[in-house]
Formats: sequence, structure tokens, C-alpha cells
Amino acid sequence: MLYRLGLLCLLVLVGCTVAGTTSPIASPVSNIPPPTIAITNVVPTAVPTLQLPTVVPTLLSTSTPPAPTPTPIPPTPLPQPVVLAPTYPEEILFLRGGSLVAIDPSSNQERVLANNVRDVAIDLTGRHLAVASNQTINLIDRSSGSVQTLVSGKIAYGLSWAPDGLTLAYAAAPQPPTLPFDWMQWSNWCATATVYLIDLPTLNELTIGSGCDPVFASDGRRLAFATSPSIQPGSLNFPGQNNAIRLVNRAGANAWNLATANGSPGSGYLVYRPAWLPDAKMVAYQRFLGYQALVDLNLTMITDSSGGTENPTLIGTGWLRPPAFSPDGQYVASVEYNFSDPRGFSGYDIWEFALVQLKGQRSEILPSGNLNLFGTVVAQLPRITSAAWSPQGDSLVVLTPENWNATADPNDPLYSVTTPGELWRLSTKGLPQKMVTNNVDYASPLIWAPEDLVTAQIGLATIRYPAYWQFAPVTNNGELVATGNGRFIGRRTVANSALLNGSTWMQTVSDWISVAQADPPYQLPDGSYLVTFSGQAAGSAISGVARFNANTIIISYAPVSAWPNEQAWGIGLAFAAQ
Repeated sequence: MLYRLGLLCLLVLVGCTVAGTTSPIASPVSNIPPPTIAITNVVPTAVPTLQLPTVVPTLLSTSTPPAPTPTPIPPTPLPQPVVLAPTYPEEILFLRGGSLVAIDPSSNQERVLANNVRDVAIDLTGRHLAVASNQTINLIDRSSGSVQTLVSGKIAYGLSWAPDGLTLAYAAAPQPPTLPFDWMQWSNWCATATVYLIDLPTLNELTIGSGCDPVFASDGRRLAFATSPSIQPGSLNFPGQNNAIRLVNRAGANAWNLATANGSPGSGYLVYRPAWLPDAKMVAYQRFLGYQALVDLNLTMITDSSGGTENPTLIGTGWLRPPAFSPDGQYVASVEYNFSDPRGFSGYDIWEFALVQLKGQRSEILPSGNLNLFGTVVAQLPRITSAAWSPQGDSLVVLTPENWNATADPNDPLYSVTTPGELWRLSTKGLPQKMVTNNVDYASPLIWAPEDLVTAQIGLATIRYPAYWQFAPVTNNGELVATGNGRFIGRRTVANSALLNGSTWMQTVSDWISVAQADPPYQLPDGSYLVTFSGQAAGSAISGVARFNANTIIISYAPVSAWPNEQAWGIGLAFAAQ
């Protein structure tokens, strides 16, 4: 019985397997004869029922799916400037056979810039030369050599640039000057000469008045010149007495006499050859006292440009060239031409050079008695006819006779010729260092011109700066900046042109400078405005200038202690930018 019950259970299990599959294994099971099963009252074992979870369908959303996150677009790179290296080095300019020659003192390479030259002047950045030749004044670009005629039909001499390079001062007369000047030759020239200003942007000319020797102050706002002598002294046959050193503003107005000469023993016969100190606060000039103790005496005077006390600095004989100040204003070089030498000497033997440090005092003897002089004599060298400072002020170049011996006895007539001479380099102590070149015209003018500037430009936007400065990365369109040794030149395009006026211009450059004080702006010949200011930059005290027009502002500054002597250079950089 139990056997049958177990067999029944086995069959039930096999049946369940067969019912749940379609495998061919079910075929053999069907050939087994079914067993006989006795029905008994068996209570079935309860099997639990498996409750499956009710599946609830999820409805698909019919809303718009979220947009994909866009890939960030990189900002458009700011245009970077084209940077042009300097195209010419420092050069010493001189005359050879009447031609203007430039020599690189490092390589001794020479080039001819112009012919038939009477006088020459260079702008503050060293890029442009004004050259008086025959009856014209030409503008020469030192880089390209291009020539533009500024003035025609006038015999000009005594050229001076405004520091912004927009205006040139000159004197012109019916007859050319006889050079080198002495009392008579200068008087004849200046008595018939007239001082003019010409604005380069418009070529408009302004007549200042009768006189000669015009020279711009380093701030560009004032001009000094010698008025024409008006009286013929004693039995002399030329008008060599009574004139003044006159100051005017750039418009030729507000004229007044800084110094006068009327022929009296104290004032002398003439005042001539004014020269501004680099800070524009002081003016130097020569006072011709006349014949005293067998020689014609002169005094180099330095006085406050507002009319303060005169300070005699040098006693010279004969006729003096303009005082030449070092770039830092600490030294003055003087050259005298003793045309009335009582020894009967001539040529190079009647020339002398003196170098004075403008510090301390000394006493020298005049026929009228002892005279206290401002400054300390550093060096005196014979037979030097011209002198010019290097751009850095660390040396000078002078013109001497050929085979010059600096220690030769000045009382021996060794160099009585007027033939071409040599250029020598001197230290700031007046010590000869090396011969530069020869075959230089007797008494030639000299200029030690600076090297070219680096040019950075984007389109029409331009700045120019010294090669040792650093150019700053461009951070805004229309903006260019360079810095070096605490100096700065920056150019910016201003979207809101209404801010570019005398009271709000500083808001456009507040990230560059903090302005504490600013002078009223004044307009220049190109239509732009110039403002002098002082304040702070990067935590340091500065002074400088802002130049602005309808949509552009340019800032040029230096440390506050350096700015007075560097303001002409700083203004020049501001106007070299566009």
C-alpha cells in the first residue's frame, strides 16, 4: 500500500514536469502502463497561494524633454599689437662739409641725413629733425628719411621744438648769419631777425616779434627769446646795445622781460642765448658786459622764470654759446669764443670749455671786485668749440682740433687753424675718454640724439616707448600700456566721450591712477587737450600729463621726484602715442 502511494506521488510529479515543458523526454513516459490506484479518503496537504503584486502601468510623460546644456563658446581673443623694434641707434649729429652726418658712437657707422645745413634741432623723442637750409626749413624723419618742407622763402636760424613736437620756433632775417657768432655778428643778425612759431598740424605761422634765439620751456607753455638790440654803442657801426630776454606764452601773449641790458656797467650791453633748465622753473642766459681788463667779459646767469634773484654761475670771455644743461639739471656745460683775445690767438686756440656742477658756491675776481658764483667748477678744457650731452647724461661729446692734446699749454698757439676737427667723448668729470670721429666742420653744432623707440600698434592705436620698458598684455580693446622704472605710458579708447573733459577725464583711467591735483586743460594745435596732474599709482607718488581728444585718453607719468626734469620727455611720449 505504501509502495503504491509513493508511486502515485512520483507520477504526479512527473506529470507536472511534462505539463510544464515541450521537451521530447515526455515520449518514453507515455509507453509505461498506468498503475491501478485505489481511491481512499486522503486529506490533501494545503499548499500556500503565492500573491503576485499588482502591476500599475506608468504613463509616459507628454511634456517637452529638457534641452541639452550648450557647449560654452570661448571668448573672442583680444587683438594683440604689432610690436616694431627700434630702427636706429643713438647717434651723434654734426656737420661735415655742410652736410648733416649721423654717427653711431658704438659701431662708428655713419649716414648723411641732409645737405647744405645751417642749423638743426631735434624733437624730444628723437624722431624728427628740423633742418634750416638755404631759404627753407625741412622736417626729416630719422627712421624713414622722408622730407617735408615746413617753411619756404625764409632764411632761418635758431630752431627750437616744443616738447609735444607740434610746434617749432625759429628766427628768420633777410641775410644769413655769419657764424660763429661774436658781438658784432650776433647783433647784426638779431637786429634784423623776427621770431616765429609754426604749428605742424596746420602749418599756420604766428609772428612773435623782433628778436632771435627762441627756445621753448620743457612744459611747452612758454617761450624765451632775445629781443633785437636797438642802440648802436659809442663809435661802433652795429646795433649792439639795449635788449631783453622776453618770455611769452604759446599764443605769443602775456609778454614780459625777464632780464634787460641797457649799456650800464651793472647790466652790460646785451643779454642773449636763453636756455631753460629741465624743470622749466629756471632760465639761464648770457649777459655781455663788454670790454673790461683787456677782454670782453660775459656772465652766465640763472634766474627763476617768475623773475626772482639772478645767480651768476660762470664768467666767460668773448662770446658764449648757449648753456647746455645735463638731463638731470645738475650740471651745465659752457663754451666760450674769445674773439677779442688780447694775445692775438685765433682758430681753436681762442675757444674754451667749462663744466660746472650746480651745487655750492665759489668766488672769482672781476675788474669791479670779487663776485660770488653759484656752482662748483668740475673741469676747464681749452680748444673745445662745441659740446652736447648724451641722452642719459652720463657723458658729453665735444669738438676739438685734430690731434687734440687736452693737457697742452693753453697759452701756446698750437691750434690756430679753422680746419675740420675731431669729436671726443668726455666723462661727467670732464675727462677725455675716446675719440669718436674726425673731419668735423670747425665750430659745428652737435646733437647727441637718442635711439629709436619701440612702437606697439593695433590698427590706428599706437604707443611708443624705450626698448628697456615692458609692454603689458592687452586686457581691453583699444588699450595699450608700457612701463619701466616707475614710468608709464598708456593709451585707451573711451566709449563715453562725455567723460573726456576737464573735470571728469580722471574717471576714465581710475584703474591706472588716482588723481590728487590737476591743472586746467589747455588745447594744443592738433585739437587735443593736455592736463598736468599729480597723484598715486600702484602705491607710489607720481606726476604726469593726460592728453585726450574726442574718444581717446593717453597717460604719461613718472615718479614725483623725477618728473620735473623728465616732463619734456614725458610730454613727448604722450604725443608720440595716437
